[in-house]
Amino acid sequence: MIRLFVNLPLKSEKELILKGPQSHYLQRVMRLKKGERVLLFNGKEGEWLAEMSDGGKRHLSLIIISQTQPQSDEGDLWILFSPLKPKRQEFLVEKATELGVACIWPVKCERTTLSKVNLKKIEDHSREAVEQCGRLTLPEIKPLLSLKRVLGDWPKDRKLLFGDETLTSSPLREISIDKTKKYAFLVGPEGGFTAQELLLLRSHSQVQGVTLNPHILRAETAALVGVSYLQLSFDRTNG
Repeated sequence: MIRLFVNLPLKSEKELILKGPQSHYLQRVMRLKKGERVLLFNGKEGEWLAEMSDGGKRHLSLIIISQTQPQSDEGDLWILFSPLKPKRQEFLVEKATELGVACIWPVKCERTTLSKVNLKKIEDHSREAVEQCGRLTLPEIKPLLSLKRVLGDWPKDRKLLFGDETLTSSPLREISIDKTKKYAFLVGPEGGFTAQELLLLRSHSQVQGVTLNPHILRAETAALVGVSYLQLSFDRTNG
């Protein structure tokens, strides 16, 4: 069944009027007909079943029938990464979203080759992944900042692990997860962090380097290894 994020309040028997891209998507792309049903969510009030009651060239009417899932806690893991070329970045955003990250944050490092990121595209790719995978919340998308600025304002209650390509840090599998803390994972640019950046990272009390693999991983691979391991560790810790 089609799932769609809507930035509107949801409650039983409420009528929703969708216009623009969402009306076009449901009627022209997905060929939704009167009487057919879709699943809606807004990131706050769970998931709801709705039925198409009317349609036109520029609008679509839906009647909400009932709630299918209550809103739930989907975790608070962040992923930070140096911007990538479009296709690789799209892959990273899609898979990190499917794995349940709560925040996606592009970070400019000294060896980052891209000076700008298209936040709208990141938001679109992330939303599409949420609609497809069954999540109920959208990840927060933070604006591009330098590594120095990110670390300068880093929250005291969140541990930041970063992929260390020098192989001098402990393997990720040997890191004990502190369930009293929140976590984030940082992936550096192609070519890795500079010596100066490594000094900056290691000087921060909430930051810890980890070795992911004896081989050099592509950024999107490293991101998914880190996120997957942390999510699995959270499940074990909370189980």
